[in-house]
Amino acid sequence: MRFCVLKADCREETTMKDTLFATTLAAMLRERGEDAIYPCIQDLLDNGLTLARFSYREAKPQRQDITQYMAAWSKHVGLEAEECRSWLIEYCVVMLSRISKTSLSGIRHSTKSNIKYIYRSDVPFVCEHENNLFRAKCFKDCPAYAAIITKACDGKNETSKEPISAQPADVVEPQVLPVKAIYRDQFEIALRLVHDETKKGTKKKLIVQLLNEQGLKTKTGRRWTYSTLYAELRKAKGNQVAGTPNQSMDTDV
Repeated sequence: MRFCVLKADCREETTMKDTLFATTLAAMLRERGEDAIYPCIQDLLDNGLTLARFSYREAKPQRQDITQYMAAWSKHVGLEAEECRSWLIEYCVVMLSRISKTSLSGIRHSTKSNIKYIYRSDVPFVCEHENNLFRAKCFKDCPAYAAIITKACDGKNETSKEPISAQPADVVEPQVLPVKAIYRDQFEIALRLVHDETKKGTKKKLIVQLLNEQGLKTKTGRRWTYSTLYAELRKAKGNQVAGTPNQSMDTDV
C-alpha cells in the first residue's frame, strides 16, 4: 500500500512540474502576443521524444538535439535567454531525462550551456516539416510551415534566373554531412565548458568526467578521454603561440 502511495505522489509531482514549465512558457508568449505554439514544439512539450515513432535499430535524436531545437525556437519567437532558461531547464529535467543517462544536475548544467550557445551564436530555428528529426507532429496550417515554404520558393526563383547551361540536369547531390559537422555544435559547447572549468582550476580528469556526464562529444562524436582533452588543450596553446586567435578556450592550466 505504501508503495502505491509513493508512486501516486511521484506522478503528482511530475504533473505539477510539467504544468509549471508549460504555464510559464504560455504566460511569456501571451505577453508578446504569441497565442500559438508550433505543432512540433507542442508535441515535444507534451510528450518529449516519442520512441514508438522510431524503429528498433533506427538512430534516434539525443537529448542535446531536442534542447538546441527548443532553445532555437525560443529565440525565434522573441524570448530572451533568461526567459528561455526559466522554462527549458525544467522541461529538460522532467521530459528528457528519460532518454538520457546524464544525472539531473548534469542535465541542468548542460541545458544552460546549450542555451548560452544558441543565444550567443547565429543558430537559426530550422523547420523541416513532416520530415523533422524528432518525428514530431506537423500541420500545414502552422505559420512556420507556410513561411518556410514561401522562403524555399523564393530561393528556387532566384536559382531559376541562372543560365540554363549553368544548371546541371538530373543531378541530385547527396546531402551527407561529415562527422565533424554533425557534432560541431556539441563540440563547441564542450570547449566552452573546458574553458570555464580550466579558469576555475578544475583538474583535467574531473573535466573529462563532467564532459561525459553531460553527454557532450568530441569533434568526431566520441566520448572524451584524458588524452583527447590534453590534445585539445595543447592545440589551443599552439594556436596562441603562433598568434592565431582562439576564442573557444584558454589554456592557463
